Order: sequence, then C-alpha cells, then structure tokens
Amino acid sequence: MAGQSLEDVYLLRPLNDAPPTAEEKRRSKELEEFLRASGLYESVDEGILREEVLGLFNELVQTWVKGVCRKRSLNVEDARAHVYTFGSYRLGVHGPGTDMDTLVVGPRYVQRETDFFGNEKHCLQYVLSQTPDVSDIQPVPDAFVPMIGIKYKGVQMDILYASLAMITLPEQLELSNHVVLRGCDEATVRSLNGCRVTDTLLRLVPNQDVFRLALRAVKHWASLRGISSNVTGYLGGVNLAIMVAKICQLYPRAEASTVLLKFFILLKAWPWPRAIHLRVPEDHSMGLPVWDPRPGTRDSLALMPVITPAYPAMNSLYNVQRSTLEVMTAEFAAAADVCTSFLHYRGGQSIDWGRLFTPVPFFTQHTFYIQVEVSADNERDLVLWDGWVSSRVRRLVRNLEDHVRVRPFPKPQRPPNAKEVDADPRPRLLYFIGIDKRVAPAVTSQSLMPNGQLQHTAPGTVVTPASKVDLKQPCMMFVTEVTAWAAKRIGMELRVNILRRAFLPPWLLIDPVPQQAAQQQEQAATVVPVSLLQEQRQPADKDVDTAVGATLGASSVQGARRSAADERAGPAESTQGTERQHLPAAKRMRVERTEQVAAKLGDGAADNFEAPPSRSQSPQAPFDATAVDAMVPSAANIGLVTPASHEAHASQGPLSQDAKSQLEKQASVADERAAVQESQLHNTGRDMGDWLGVDHGVSLATREASGSPPC
Repeated sequence: MAGQSLEDVYLLRPLNDAPPTAEEKRRSKELEEFLRASGLYESVDEGILREEVLGLFNELVQTWVKGVCRKRSLNVEDARAHVYTFGSYRLGVHGPGTDMDTLVVGPRYVQRETDFFGNEKHCLQYVLSQTPDVSDIQPVPDAFVPMIGIKYKGVQMDILYASLAMITLPEQLELSNHVVLRGCDEATVRSLNGCRVTDTLLRLVPNQDVFRLALRAVKHWASLRGISSNVTGYLGGVNLAIMVAKICQLYPRAEASTVLLKFFILLKAWPWPRAIHLRVPEDHSMGLPVWDPRPGTRDSLALMPVITPAYPAMNSLYNVQRSTLEVMTAEFAAAADVCTSFLHYRGGQSIDWGRLFTPVPFFTQHTFYIQVEVSADNERDLVLWDGWVSSRVRRLVRNLEDHVRVRPFPKPQRPPNAKEVDADPRPRLLYFIGIDKRVAPAVTSQSLMPNGQLQHTAPGTVVTPASKVDLKQPCMMFVTEVTAWAAKRIGMELRVNILRRAFLPPWLLIDPVPQQAAQQQEQAATVVPVSLLQEQRQPADKDVDTAVGATLGASSVQGARRSAADERAGPAESTQGTERQHLPAAKRMRVERTEQVAAKLGDGAADNFEAPPSRSQSPQAPFDATAVDAMVPSAANIGLVTPASHEAHASQGPLSQDAKSQLEKQASVADERAAVQESQLHNTGRDMGDWLGVDHGVSLATREASGSPPC
C-alpha cells in the first residue's frame, strides 16, 4: 500500500470515462421499457396517496411530541419534530406497494424506549394504534436499527426515531451536518445515517437518472432471485444503492444498460472481503465507532463489507453470513454469464432482458426444506409475532450452515385459505429454508498449502462435509430462543418441520415438470448388460425389473424373478391391485413402466415408444438410437439396448442357466437397494420431523396414518 494514493486504495478512479454510444442509449431505452412493462413504476394516484399519507403522519407526529411535552411539564409552543424520508422513496426508485422508510427526529426529552415504543397513552406506538387509518403495527425495539412498521391508508411505512441532544429543534434542520450527531447514542446514529447516506449517495453519483434506472433494475433482479432482504442476510435497498453507485463512479459516463451489465461482471470478480467504498472515510473525532477492518476487531470478521459514505462509516451488510454469501456470489456469477453473452450481441440487435430477470426456482432445487410456521389467534397478533420471528430466522440459518448448505427464502408464504389446506383456521405465515448436504471441493495443487492442509476460500468455510447430519440441536436452540420472547401472547405458536421436496404444500405453485425430474433422479438406477438379454421372453406375469435407461425392442418382455432373499421386500407374485402399493416407490415405477413398454410392443409400436427417464436423459425425451450412437462409441458399453442391437443378439439363442441366475441376482440386488433407499429416506424425513412435532404440537404420525403430507 506504500506509494499508493487514497483514491487508488479505495478504488475511486474511473475505469472508463468514454462517452456512451448510440447503441448503448438504445439498449437503455429498451431496459426502461422492459421495467415499465414489468410493473415497476407506480401510478400517479399512488404517488399522490403517498404524499397525502406523509402529510397526515407529520400532523400526527407533531401532536404526539406536544403530548409528551405536556407530560414533562415543558413549554408546548416550542415543541416540534421533523419527519424525513430516505431509502428507495427518497432515491426515486420505489415501485407499487413499496414501503416508505421514514425518520422522525425529536428533542432529547422524547426518548425512544419510553416515548416512542410502548402501550401507554403518551407513546407513539399507542397513538398509532388509536388512529383509524393505521393498521398492521409491528414494533421491533430490539433490532439493530429499532423501528415500527405500520400501514397508513394501505401504504407500508417503516418508522425510525432519533432523539437529538437539543431541547428545542430549529425549524430548518440539516441532517448532513455531522454536528447533529453530538451526544447521540449508537442506535440514534444508525437511525440518522439512513437519511445522511441517502443524501450523500445522490451527491456522489455522476448522473442521477442513470443511477436510478440501473438501481431499479438491480433491485428487481434481486427480488426475483430471492436475495433481497437485509433482515435475512441478503441485500437490502441501501446495500444495492451503494453497490450500483460504485459502478456509476467507475463508469461515470456510461448508460444505465452498461452500468447494469458491468454491475454483475464486476461483482462476480470482486475479491470479498475487500470492502466497497464510495469515498475516503471521514474522521471527525467525535468518539463514534467507525469502520475498522484491522485484525482483531469486529469489522475484520465481515464477510461482505459495503461501507456507507456518510460519517460515521460503517458496514451496511453486517447481517451477511457464510451461507448467504455463497448464495449471492453464485447468483452474481450466473447473472454475469448472461450479461457477458449480451456484450456479444451485434449492433442493432435487441437484448432479451427476460433472460436476466428470471425468478429463482427455489421450491424445486433443494432436497429438504425447513418449514417455520408462525401462527396466532388473529391478524394483529400475527403481525407482532411474525416481526419477532422473522428477525430471528437469521440465527437459525447461522446454526445450520455448519452442518449443511443453507439457502433461506426471504419472502413469507401465506396459505391461500387456511380452512382448505389445514384443520387449523387461524392466520399463519410460513418461512422456508432450503437445505442440502455439503459437497467437499475438489483438491487441486492451488488449494493445498505448503503444510499439506487445504486452504479455505472464505473465513469459516467448511471443507469436509459430515457423513451424518443432525439438525436437532440447532433447531431446538432457535425454538427455545424465539419462544422466550417477553412480549409473547397466548395463541402465538411456532412450529418447525423438516420436509422432503415431494411433501411441500401443494399450493406453493411448484412446477410439476422439474419436480418430476428431480424425483426421478433420486430413484435407484440399474443397467442390464446386453449380453444377458434374449429375443424370446415369456409374458410379463411376474415382477419385472426394467433398468432405468434400458429399452427392449422385442415382441415380448419378461423380467427377472425375485430371489428368495428378496421376498422380504414385498410380494413375489402378482403386482396388481392393492398388493402393488406395498412395493417400494422405485420398484413400483419400474413395474408400471415395464407394463407400458410391453403394451406398446404388443401393439406393434416397438419402433416409436419412449425410453424410461435416466440421469442423463430428460424424462419426456423420446428414445433416439441414432443420438445415443453419436454420443458414445458403442451403446453396449453403457448398457443401452436399441431395437437394432437387440436383433443382432437375437441369433445368440436362449439364455444359459448361469445367465438366468446372474440376471435374477442383479434384479434382486437392485430391488433390495431401492427398498433400503426408500426406507432410509422415509425414516430420515420422519425422524427429523417427529422430534420437532412432539415438542411443538405437530403430530406427523397421525398425518402419515391418514396419508396426507406433513405440511
């Protein structure tokens, strides 16, 4: 770092200041049209309603401050407070239904703990509860930035409070002056920083119109990909604003479309935990804690630091954890690949922005899901209870990430009609966390240190996954902590279940095609060697074992009979009627698929039937012998049987006794393996859910007996 200027250290010099081309301007217009067509811009009526709500809220705040002043026996004439907006509304990138971040600044005798929060008549929380047009009051006093969430005439508002060290506030108060921070505690400084950061951002970006359009696009992308929630450990509005502003500084004359593409390409290669700065941090020697990444400090443990530009500089992404960092870096990399392909488009060719803005298939991409159910007796209690639980879900993720790969979904899911999906008619919300077993990374020469150990790619990275995973302890810690809330009321309940992907609630709009393909990939696969097949087969009146990926082109098909050792896995004779239900799922599917193949062969359709799905073949793709021969030197090398190859083997005569025994043995082993895997998966889901169900009122045994999924 010696010899470098501060601008080089904090990467403040532009990388490219070339003027935009006509093609880039055209693509920016197309981007804006795409965002407008996606419904990201609010209507004029909604904008007027927001201004009206702000005016009414300001009058309510002035009445509240005067009431507190009377309680303190102070002069009411000089009592006043100021209301400011910040965040997306202040930046001009809000959309329909977006909440308004609001800051209330009051004198020092109006305290947050005693006058802002509380159910006494002089508290703002109580005043809001008595206002007819206010609903869904959600106080969060223990948050990193304490706030009250409300809906005022349908407009969502997040209200923060800052008490300045002044008895009387001036009529015009400039928050950008650092003098207002004197005598303030850390919570007040963090509350004031919302407005101070927003104003500083708008001053630091070269072109505010370009910044707004690019930021609106990035926020839309983050929402679609399920990584837009600072509470959950993902990206919040201020984080994205700072990151987009950084790209605008590096490309000061670029159009919004270029800024958007460079955003993903640059963040894919960003060397975390190197911090993102918009300017050299200021130090006014006021004794306030500032960003300090020196070894041994708390800031040195930050995984994804994005530093606020206003004094005191602090990490705005303090909630990021190892698991959420893995998710975000993977999303950046995937988006960067798409944006790189956009750069190769020819001049005049329109960009298909829909390729970038695609929703994440969260409910089809994980093996297991943790379902956190939050319920209460009424909607008002549910709002309070949900505010507390949602702020603690991040701790559950932190406890789980040492055992499995974790991806929390930030958006709560509400059942469409509680009376239809469950016997419990009470209002409830569901949070889902996708979990998968960790996979050990490949060992390369670059990953080995001189002492022979593997170097970690990130602080605390788990290199070797455990062979067995026990999620009981982290889930119990989460439940114990959340249910110990002092403000918890009767009827507020918390249920936690661990579900397989196939048993997720059906109303989650799961795409059946990816779900079916994922379930088929979990089934056991057996490939029958070509040399053990013959042309003359007996009718399929016994159990049939059809290998996944093997298709028979003969006039009749006969499966291998089960051996005596396989009798315990299910019925050995007929698989029709109710007896078929006792077979393992994998075995039952193979039997049904073989009967379909046999029926088609019997009708003379041997040349046009579809192959069973395999791990390397789509479940809906028809069998193509030519395509298989083009991919591999010989179909026989991987156990595939085509109609042509079967005719070639037909002349070899009937099977010998040894060949029959070997075929029966392989079929028995495959069926036994499928039965064991089916039992293990069932027991795993049952055991991981039963201990939670017993503790928190979920009887999975009753639901399994009735045949309904454990939702």
